[in-house]
Amino acid sequence: MNRVLSMVAASVLVLAAGCAAPPKPEVVGIVDRMVDVRGVAMHFRVYPGGPRTILLESGSGLGADTWKDVAPRLAQATGATIIAYDRAGMGSSPGLSTQYDVHEEIGRLHAGLYALGRDHHLTLVGHSYGGYLIQLYANLYPGDVEAMVYVDANTVTGIDGIGGAAKLAEGRIKANDVPDPTPYQQSNLRLSRGLVRTQETMRAYPPVCGIPVSVITAGKVWPGTAESVVEGWRSGHRELVALTGGTAVLAAGAGHMVHTDKPDIVVSTVTDAFWAARDRPAQLGIPGKVCEKQSR
Repeated sequence: MNRVLSMVAASVLVLAAGCAAPPKPEVVGIVDRMVDVRGVAMHFRVYPGGPRTILLESGSGLGADTWKDVAPRLAQATGATIIAYDRAGMGSSPGLSTQYDVHEEIGRLHAGLYALGRDHHLTLVGHSYGGYLIQLYANLYPGDVEAMVYVDANTVTGIDGIGGAAKLAEGRIKANDVPDPTPYQQSNLRLSRGLVRTQETMRAYPPVCGIPVSVITAGKVWPGTAESVVEGWRSGHRELVALTGGTAVLAAGAGHMVHTDKPDIVVSTVTDAFWAARDRPAQLGIPGKVCEKQSR
């Protein structure tokens, strides 16, 4: 069980009504931008498009490159501006030495999007740990969020169900707390040491309501994973669908890295959520309470 939890920890830390889609535009190119965010550079990768934005939030230990099979296809399918980025210590973004705080993480992201002029009309897509980040972002800036897609993502119930945040953090801290750590290891260590605090913070920020929500669950599991662990993880996804009235998508044949194993599933799910948005902002949810049914 400890080995399984360690492997999970390494991975987890996870048509608008009446309107037709416009013709698929040609993707003009990729723009890599280094944006000053509170005195520290942050790398954003932008696929230019229309006024609406799809933000791709990576899992723990991953950066903008993880979306290379998804981002250009989403640009073609939606005509939206697609943005992926490197959190501190990942890819081209320098690390931070401060204690990890998930509110600061979201504040930095919002500041970067604001600097790019891309902090409104957002469809948020979060893989693994990124599921926590898009959920907190939608709670803090609900007026800017139009749709959400969770990609085999972290949920409070799911993390509790696979052994708890402390257990998950333990293996990652051990793996990264080494003499002369690399910037990548330092970033992982910083996030892992804050995971228990992050988990407790997220209990106060339930899924938002009033917008399209899709929840993708990986169809494949790590070999030898106990059935109770699989059930614990997936129970969080079922709860997320039930609370939001969202759409459940089982990614058959895909493991935890759904967006690299089966990018077609992610592209189609995000595209559907994007076009289902009705230019209505998210509404704050109440812990444990089911969202009211959306009116057409």
